[in-house]
Amino acid sequence: MRSSTLSFGIAALLLSANVASADVYMTANFSGAINPGPANVKAPFSGNGFTQSDPLSGSFVFDSSLIPASGTVNVFYSSFPDIAAIAPATAFNLTLNGLSFDLSDNINAETSAGIRYNNGVFGGFNFITNFSFQSKDYQFRIEGTAITVRLVDPNTGFAIGNKLINAHIDLGLTNVAPFDPNAVTPAVPEPSTWAMMILGFAGVGFMAYRRRNRLQHVA
Repeated sequence: MRSSTLSFGIAALLLSANVASADVYMTANFSGAINPGPANVKAPFSGNGFTQSDPLSGSFVFDSSLIPASGTVNVFYSSFPDIAAIAPATAFNLTLNGLSFDLSDNINAETSAGIRYNNGVFGGFNFITNFSFQSKDYQFRIEGTAITVRLVDPNTGFAIGNKLINAHIDLGLTNVAPFDPNAVTPAVPEPSTWAMMILGFAGVGFMAYRRRNRLQHVA
């Protein structure tokens, strides 16, 4: 009976290991910049902290088992089996001057956030969000490696007019490393918890001391 139970347990562990290994997550950094040129930063952003060639940076998590072999494909974050265990700011984040966004900012009603691949090679992102600047709303959109900012029509909620910022994402990723979405960071005990633990250890030690003395008297 014990042997069959042990065999069943080993089989269950192997099965769970195979399921877990089906999705191999990685993390990576990316960078880019506002496109150089005379017409790539317009009012109200020009002269207000945004200039040509300003750098952008960010990081993201990707599931290497979902990378398509061919074609131009968006792999959406919603298809990650463990996406619920990955913090939005870890799954995707980007900073351009004073603008900072993460996965939770994506407007899912307009488009799903995802990673774009071209024939199995990283080709940018699919991301859209709105933000406020000088009392007006603007749309920040990423399509592949192209980033654009346009004014949002207050009546329709859709982006209108010319592109006020053009930026790009470099295709070369850096600091690529394995990522475990289910890793649990050990919690640091609160001071009150430490105090309770110390009192508990002291109590156990005192009881052991009394028991040892009692045995000595009996002897």
